[in-house]
Amino acid sequence: MKKILMLLLIMTASVTTASAIKFNVDYWILQANGGVGYPVLDSGNNLNIGFSGGISARRGFDNEMSAGGGLDYVNMPYKIAGAPGPFTATILQLEGVYAPYLPDFIVWPYLKVGLGLWMVKYANLSSAETSQLSDQTTFGFQLGGGASYPVSNTVSINVEAMFNQANISGGTGDIYNFITFRAGVTMILK
Repeated sequence: MKKILMLLLIMTASVTTASAIKFNVDYWILQANGGVGYPVLDSGNNLNIGFSGGISARRGFDNEMSAGGGLDYVNMPYKIAGAPGPFTATILQLEGVYAPYLPDFIVWPYLKVGLGLWMVKYANLSSAETSQLSDQTTFGFQLGGGASYPVSNTVSINVEAMFNQANISGGTGDIYNFITFRAGVTMILK
C-alpha cells in the first residue's frame, strides 16, 4: 500500500515537472472545494447523500491545459439499518484539466478527468442480515466539468460536478458510482 502511494506521488511529480519543462510554463493552479456526494445507479439503492471535499495542485502546460494531482474524500452513509459505518473513500489521483481560454467571457468553463487510487471503507455483507466494515484499495476514475468565476487575476470561485466510479469486490454492489457537486476556490500562483 505504501509503495503504491509513493509510486503515485513520484509519478505525479515527474509528469508535472517534465511537462512543465517541455512546455516552458511558469504557473501552478491550487484548488480546494467541498460539497455533496450523490450516489447514482446501483449505489443509489444502498447509499444516502453525503459529504465530499478535495484539494488539488496542477502545473500549467499553456493557457488551456494543466495536469497534476489531487486528494479527495467522500463520506456517504448507508441506507440499511445497522450498517457498521458509512461508505468512505479517500482518493489519491492524477488529474488533467482543459479550460479553453475565453478572455471575453465572465465565467470560464473547464473539463476535468482523473484516474487514481481509491482507499475505500465499505459495508461487506457477510449474510443477508449482517454486515461488517471492510477496507480495500482499488483504482477508479473521475470525469466531469465545472466553471470558474474570476474574482481577481489570481483567485476565482468555482463550481463543479464530477462522475466517480470504482470497482470493489464484496461490497453492497461491486461498482460504486456517485456524482460530486462542489463549490470552492482556485488560486493561480505565478
